[in-house]
Amino acid sequence: MHKFDYLKTILPGLKADMPRPFYMIAELIDYGSFEVCKTGKNNGQYIIPYIMNDAVECYIEVCNALLKGSYESSLCVTSANLIEKENGYGLIIRQGNENAFTLWFSDLIVHENLYRYHEIGHFWVKGQEQWRQLVYMTGTIADKYLYMGEKYCNEKEKFIQSLIYFSPFRRLTPVPDDLMEYHFPLKTEGISIMEELCEEAGDEEYAALVRDFAKNPTEKEEIRLSRKLMSARRQGLYQYIYDIVCEASEPYPQRDYGKELNDRIEKRRKKLEHDLKKHGFEGSYPHFKRKNVSIIVTEEQPFIMDELEWDDFKFAQNLMVSKTFAGKNNIDNAGFFHGIGNKGRVIKYDG
Repeated sequence: MHKFDYLKTILPGLKADMPRPFYMIAELIDYGSFEVCKTGKNNGQYIIPYIMNDAVECYIEVCNALLKGSYESSLCVTSANLIEKENGYGLIIRQGNENAFTLWFSDLIVHENLYRYHEIGHFWVKGQEQWRQLVYMTGTIADKYLYMGEKYCNEKEKFIQSLIYFSPFRRLTPVPDDLMEYHFPLKTEGISIMEELCEEAGDEEYAALVRDFAKNPTEKEEIRLSRKLMSARRQGLYQYIYDIVCEASEPYPQRDYGKELNDRIEKRRKKLEHDLKKHGFEGSYPHFKRKNVSIIVTEEQPFIMDELEWDDFKFAQNLMVSKTFAGKNNIDNAGFFHGIGNKGRVIKYDG
């Protein structure tokens, strides 16, 4: 009831007995994330994205929609009202003083699917890509937990999602001009889980640093602890966290684009595997090794709901190439750490 009392102030006209998607729309308006998208399936079909990331696609289908006026994607939604009539509903949206429109509809249907995410990689910032990928995946889990609720998360996801609230870790985001600091501020549970992970991974040195940080969580200390994560001493901690994230992701299915596109993706994967083996690498997609070089292939995948033709199908492969110094540990991504290798880099495969 407390949630309803708040959300009805965000979306006047909302009633306590209305179905879940009406509450979801109120939440989106509250988060500043409300948008209306027209799909390519049928003229006049609209959807309202709720959360779309590597782990989950959830959107609201607007049934029998009629848009009066125009939605301007460049303008923020500043207020909304919901009206109910015998044959449906109207959502009156205001975008400041510049624009207003009404979306009429008969019903709302929620579509939601959960997906595997640990084989996906986004690389927009150079350096420490191994940690940046891990920060991005952990943030993805935390978003799913925040928006969808804990019933959509397995036990490992419920456990690891709070790590994003440890600011020295979150600082290694791969997103330029990132808003993670606002979205995932430092919290006590973030400090606690990092200390717990350090102890489980046998990294007492960093655990002690975390305990000191808890007493004095200044920005200067945050930067220092973030830099300490780049040290070769953190390799075991990184691998321990990485394994948890992979295990959390593994039970979910990969995205299914239909036979034709699935076959083309598989062909791309097999060609890359063939090319690497031709150059002396052993293993199978997406993990390969040759002497002191290891490669993990990550992918960038579009959303299922995009339903794009192959020419516009934004599928890309990135190679996380880790080269360690002779005699150094050559586990996956070891070369990205200071003191183990100086050849950790990400290259785009255009084969």
